[in-house]
Amino acid sequence: MRFLPTSFRPTLARSLRGVFGSWLLLAGSALHAQRLTQFVDPLIGTGGHGHVFLGANVPFGAVQVGPQNIFKGWDWCSGYHYSDSLLTGFSHTHLSGTGGSDLGDVLIMPYTGAIKTDKGQQKAPHQGYLSRFSHQREVAQPGYYAVTLDDYNIRAELTSTARVGLHRYAFPAGQPAHVIIDLKEGNDDKATETYIEQIDAQTFVGYRFSQGWAKDQRLYFAIKTSVAVPKFAIYNEAQQLAGKTGKGLAIKGLLSFAKSPGTLQLKVGISPVSSANALANIQAEAPGWDFDAVRKTAEAKWNKELGKVTIESQDPAVRRTFYTALYHAWFAPALFNDANRDYRGTDGKVYAKAPFQNYTIFSLWDTYRTEQSLFTLAQPERVPDMMQAMLAIGQQQGKLPIWHLMGNETNTMVGYSAVPVLAEAYLKGMPGLDGQKVLGALKVSSTRDDEGVNFVKTLGFIPAERKTSR
Repeated sequence: MRFLPTSFRPTLARSLRGVFGSWLLLAGSALHAQRLTQFVDPLIGTGGHGHVFLGANVPFGAVQVGPQNIFKGWDWCSGYHYSDSLLTGFSHTHLSGTGGSDLGDVLIMPYTGAIKTDKGQQKAPHQGYLSRFSHQREVAQPGYYAVTLDDYNIRAELTSTARVGLHRYAFPAGQPAHVIIDLKEGNDDKATETYIEQIDAQTFVGYRFSQGWAKDQRLYFAIKTSVAVPKFAIYNEAQQLAGKTGKGLAIKGLLSFAKSPGTLQLKVGISPVSSANALANIQAEAPGWDFDAVRKTAEAKWNKELGKVTIESQDPAVRRTFYTALYHAWFAPALFNDANRDYRGTDGKVYAKAPFQNYTIFSLWDTYRTEQSLFTLAQPERVPDMMQAMLAIGQQQGKLPIWHLMGNETNTMVGYSAVPVLAEAYLKGMPGLDGQKVLGALKVSSTRDDEGVNFVKTLGFIPAERKTSR
């Protein structure tokens, strides 16, 4: 079957209706013009064993900025669980729906009163900077998140571009105000090297290297503040004051105001390559300080992407279920490059100005059977870049991705799940795929001896008692 171009999608949609029933069709219906984000409930999946990210992002964006709880085990894989009542801050990378935990990079927390540099503990929250919160004062919408930090009476709001997280804090009057940048904290990973430096009164840069599910994650950041910061201090892993620049295992930066700044905004750009690129990402994607305009743009992006598939059902429960699921489907793979298309490969090398948009978070064991096929129908403009990213990973690490995470191969799950993804994309005529190059990559990945492939070659299956899933 050849893939039908965009102009033929209505015809394809009629065919799909015959297969899936009258409730499903691709973009082109009058429903496309609706504000489809109204049917999304981002809190679905944040309880139980859902492991779903809650916060602000744009479709397939590199940044997922959202609330962070203290990690308490498997149900906190995404960094947040609905059963919790304490927030340690807002971090800029998260996983969603996975069976493993990681990320939670560049944790930022506003607070008031005395200086605190440790997050605190679940049983002794007042010893740290964390805060209680209530779901009654929490708002979650596609591209936007807001919550009141009850212990400080601070209203915190978040929105996002593809590579920049925007924060807006409303501090109460009459108290000293602080914002901590805690590079020690992550979501069940371990910081291996951290750094922060003040460039000027409104600019801070640094990096966080860590080891977790991704064995060698390298994330660089840049932070711009809407007003000049009168006092900046750096604390080392022993929570002692350091110099004007800080480097170590658990560096923390503290922005302090002797009196309330009222409303304070932060722009946090991230990069897999350098702090300079993170700063350039801010300039490229969020040069101004109009938080509401960025939020509006993020919502418009979600409406556009949700409109790729529309349903005819008028049942509110059906719409809510369907569009929340589609919303979650557009979280990953996530961009893993800069606005200028620089990225860091699985071989640790920097590839400048790549001819494709690079992606990561390829959860292929979980997604190749259904979601990747959905991409060929509803995200055909992104699939070629996703396939080029997978081929590049194959060249850099000697095999196609198994479970690729932030420039790292986690080798999670047996087999070679990237093979059907590339084969389907090629057979459906996705542009830019060289048949011989694709075939060569498929052969390499399907004739290896690791991840149980040796059993497939000799037995035709993988014995459960001989090879675990990881």
